[in-house]
Amino acid sequence: MKVHTTQTTTLGFLLGKVLSLVLIGITLGFVNQSRAEESAQQALIDAGRLASEGKYEEALEKQVWIHDHSLQVEPGFYGVRLSFALSAWAELGKKYPKALEKLKEVRDQKTTRLNKGEEDRELFQDVQSINHYLNERPATVALFKQLEAANPDFAAKVYRRAEADLVEAKEYRLAKKYIGDPTKRLARAEDLFRMANEHSKTSAVPEPSRRAGEHNFTEEVVRILTILRETGDSAAAKSIQAQALKTLDNEAIRKALEEK
Repeated sequence: MKVHTTQTTTLGFLLGKVLSLVLIGITLGFVNQSRAEESAQQALIDAGRLASEGKYEEALEKQVWIHDHSLQVEPGFYGVRLSFALSAWAELGKKYPKALEKLKEVRDQKTTRLNKGEEDRELFQDVQSINHYLNERPATVALFKQLEAANPDFAAKVYRRAEADLVEAKEYRLAKKYIGDPTKRLARAEDLFRMANEHSKTSAVPEPSRRAGEHNFTEEVVRILTILRETGDSAAAKSIQAQALKTLDNEAIRKALEEK
């Protein structure tokens, strides 16, 4: 009995130790995740502060880190990295030419990788977003054309990221080639619009959330209608317009098929 009791006690002690280590590991995991989240957000805050203080080189270092490493510590930073962060970097470039040169260098290096055959949709999205904030959207159109000529399958995968730039450049026939089924596109846009409306009802900022949903739906529909109108597919355009107006009736959608 003594042996049995000793073995049981020892086993209990070891299990307790293992459980403690597991709990410590889980706790440290949460702490590290929290610190990672803070580091990505804090880097963006610090970059803005440093720029406002005239410490442009340090601000640039923060921006480069955000672009190159923020997703490694916080994957959820993806949208911020390609919007607020790039916008701030481009603004820094207006005050500090070296920052602008660096941003263009990053864009050019990634463009070269794509042109050499690297099939990476996120890489294309990086380039498209940088071009957007540099106000060099024709560069995205040129890149898409090069990819389309070399690898149509990959071009089809990144088309949606390039669509707005193609429409702005009046590359309607090229856009029509990759737009897919307009009816399915509209159905997806309607689903997202309804989801945005539902979200706005519980949002801390309901009115801006509602307006954002309307804006996104309108932009999507108007692009589809513009492509159809400019490529002579009037029947499909009228059908899509009629359906879209049942979801959201506004002036932009009503006038989208008028001759420009």
